[in-house]
Amino acid sequence: MDRELISKKILDFLKQNPNQAFKQRTLFKRLELNEPHYSLFKSTLNQLFLAGTIQQSGNHQFGLQRRRESLTGTLSVTSRGFGFIESTKEEEDIFVGARNLLNALDGDLVRAEILTDKTGTNREGRILEVIRRNRTEFVGIYTMDRFGCWVTPEDKAFHRRFLVPFGHTANAQEGQLVVVDLVDWEHAEQEPIGHIREILGTPGDPGLDAISIIRTFNLPTKWTSAALELASSFSEKSIVEELSRRTDLRHVDCFTIDPETAADFDDAVSIEKVPDGWELGVFIADVSHYVTPGSAIDRGARERGTSVYLVDRAIHMLPEVLAGDLCSLKPEVDRLAMACVMKLNDTGDVLDYKIEPTVIRSKKRYSYSQVQQILDGTADEYAQPLKLMDELWRVLHKKRKALGSVDIDLPEAKFKLDDRGFPVEIKASERLASHRLIEEFMLLANQTVAIHVEKLRKVPPPFVFRVHDPPKEEDLTRFREILTRIGIPHKLGKTVRPIDFQKVVEAVRESPYRHFIEKVALRSMTKAIYTTENRGHFGLAFDDYTHFTSPIRRYPDLMVHRLLKQYATAEGIKSAPKVVTLEKVAKHCSARERVAVEAER
Repeated sequence: MDRELISKKILDFLKQNPNQAFKQRTLFKRLELNEPHYSLFKSTLNQLFLAGTIQQSGNHQFGLQRRRESLTGTLSVTSRGFGFIESTKEEEDIFVGARNLLNALDGDLVRAEILTDKTGTNREGRILEVIRRNRTEFVGIYTMDRFGCWVTPEDKAFHRRFLVPFGHTANAQEGQLVVVDLVDWEHAEQEPIGHIREILGTPGDPGLDAISIIRTFNLPTKWTSAALELASSFSEKSIVEELSRRTDLRHVDCFTIDPETAADFDDAVSIEKVPDGWELGVFIADVSHYVTPGSAIDRGARERGTSVYLVDRAIHMLPEVLAGDLCSLKPEVDRLAMACVMKLNDTGDVLDYKIEPTVIRSKKRYSYSQVQQILDGTADEYAQPLKLMDELWRVLHKKRKALGSVDIDLPEAKFKLDDRGFPVEIKASERLASHRLIEEFMLLANQTVAIHVEKLRKVPPPFVFRVHDPPKEEDLTRFREILTRIGIPHKLGKTVRPIDFQKVVEAVRESPYRHFIEKVALRSMTKAIYTTENRGHFGLAFDDYTHFTSPIRRYPDLMVHRLLKQYATAEGIKSAPKVVTLEKVAKHCSARERVAVEAER
């Protein structure tokens, strides 16, 4: 008796008993099959279940599959084996357990059915088919055993290994890092079939780790000839031609403050003491002047979504000639910038502001450590404005803290590499007052720009916001349980406020559990995203927030600059882009940000 006949007998019997479910052994007996066929019966039953033809209840009983609501969406698989489907039909992502993933992979476009069960706050689903593969190329380690040749993917979201047929190993050697193409994976219960396309090297080879990350996460590293040709067509002459069309702020004493190793400078700052407060200038590289919508550079930048920073290299969102030269606010050269100049009172309230295209000339390039030394007493020609900035950031920080803004200060790792690119030293980076100074100024500029757009009209024009939603109840419950076990008092009720989180973080500042609790606090929060819906930023305790300050390395900031220019006139507001168009790009940028975060880990 073959599988096809057993499958027909199972389905015919269940159709005759449409409202009943049967345990595996009971069903076998009712079909009057012989004991030698039990193994084939079990595998056929499982195959029908995985295909979604029949269903299995919680008490391991099988019955005919009932018609359920279906949806199409993009699958995101976690390193723990389960996944979520993001669909425009559902407000919440659909949870998919590991056994319901079928043969779908991270990023695939899938069709799924909604199950009646619910997991936490998410409805649960089961994948029925893969409509389109997100990728078919994977990086992994080649191994051999008595059962065959295998490639185990480096991507932690891929929980299967590839079976590589003899003749398709490309003469790879045991333990080598290879690129394998997915060529066949018809049945989820079987291993996927792969053909080795390329041998990357042996673990330990210089630069191989970075190459592995780039290939594993499919990070674009090359630009089209059209994009490179367009980028090289710009020059200092492009800036001269713009001078008459912009506000000339080259006389303003502004400067950049960045890490010592920074090669591109997004932002410059200036300050002036005025009666009862300050005038703070935040000047951001005007990438939108060079990268116009739909151009070859724009298509490449949009695909990337963000720059990615690995241990030994940066993969820029823009061609190097723009990122490191014409857009970069280098000292003592004229540069185009979008300015957000704000007048603040003694308590840090923004009384007035102006957002406009300008031309500036940065007077100096500082590192964070240099600024810190000046704040600590080292003489410098710009010591006076730097000390004014030191005063202002503390006022802004105090105000933000009073709102309930959550300030989690986890140390970042700094790597020292040898001549071959191998890490020889890892140490925690120090967070200085100079870091906080720039951080507070950028937060204020981002907030001011978002408020500006919200106030343009009674019904604001479409815009891209940086949104951080409140934590989900299930994540809060886990966080409360951990705090209770450790003995840390808290007031995290059902309706949680940013200040409640802030008080927990403050309570563990001197605790040996500090970094552990801060990590758990971060994990209990939702991930910040880009969207056209202004829902506020929970972690910052801001009602309005966007990303405006880093257009060299973030595509949403570039979008924001374009919209600010367009909305500077009534005609521009009338011809605003459609919400659905902006939302599509915003979602893409959120996804690219998640990829970058995973790659940088």
